[in-house]
Amino acid sequence: MWACFFPVAVPASQRKVVPSPPDFGSSYHVKGVISLPYSEIKEPFEAWIDLAAKSSRIDYYHGKVSTYQLAAEEPWGVSYKIGSETTEIDKNVKRCFLVNGTKNETVTPQASLPDVQGFQFLRREYYKCSLCEVWQNVTTVGNKKNTYTLWVTRSDTGADGKETNTPLHYEMMGYNTLLGSHYDKYWVDYKEFSTHVDPKDFSLPEAMSCEGFPGPGVEHHMLANPMRDLIDTSASGHLHNMFSHFKEKFQRQYSDEIEHEKREKAFLHSLRFIHSTNRKGLSFSVGVNHFSDRTRSELGIMTGRRKWLGCLSLWV
Repeated sequence: MWACFFPVAVPASQRKVVPSPPDFGSSYHVKGVISLPYSEIKEPFEAWIDLAAKSSRIDYYHGKVSTYQLAAEEPWGVSYKIGSETTEIDKNVKRCFLVNGTKNETVTPQASLPDVQGFQFLRREYYKCSLCEVWQNVTTVGNKKNTYTLWVTRSDTGADGKETNTPLHYEMMGYNTLLGSHYDKYWVDYKEFSTHVDPKDFSLPEAMSCEGFPGPGVEHHMLANPMRDLIDTSASGHLHNMFSHFKEKFQRQYSDEIEHEKREKAFLHSLRFIHSTNRKGLSFSVGVNHFSDRTRSELGIMTGRRKWLGCLSLWV
């Protein structure tokens, strides 16, 4: 039975035919779990997308936070985030925030599955007892080599003449050649998948009024669409912009490029931990502070090995 839970290669005679890239259709509904091992996060999500309607929605932690990307709204589309907000004054108050698209950064529907057009077929193998096709994309940006791998099953053609392609697992492994080590790793396990969506899935709650995100705008796009930085294989620029803002705010100057890369890596995982924690709908919220570029081992020493919250500002 254990062989079912690890990739098992199929005979070479069954791997020779190169298939066409899987097609997940222009609309789908999917459930899954995001795993961020460096941040000790397992975050359930549920997503809907309809490209024809130019709409997408993703719920995190069973609906504690919902994000909408509604590209049909004039002139450049609108992103919405609905969730419980906790501040120094209020606790768990349901609020809606919005970010308007611009001419240079229009809002587009956010997929929860990768765009496989840039992927290459690797092989067929069994993954969790299902025979899968393995597709991979390798991109290099500066010192970072990112490898994205997707496991997908392909059904026989049905009576309607269409195949059903079902995603099972998506994995990212990031390697930094300057540091000589992996700087990032995460994966998504897909639990349910169907090509049916209801237009009502993209409607905002009735009587919900929305306002602009408070404070500086550098973090707004990540808050309104966190899935983009996990699924998109191209450099989005959000992390780079956030780290530049952090360095300027806290007057950070690093000794050399190696230290800069190490601090950026630590900041990435702190930021993910912060955002995921705030999506849980807890009685407190956390935020970036001057410890956010420190590694977990450094924070452990600084806090006497107490629980890792040293990178955060905490509102209870």
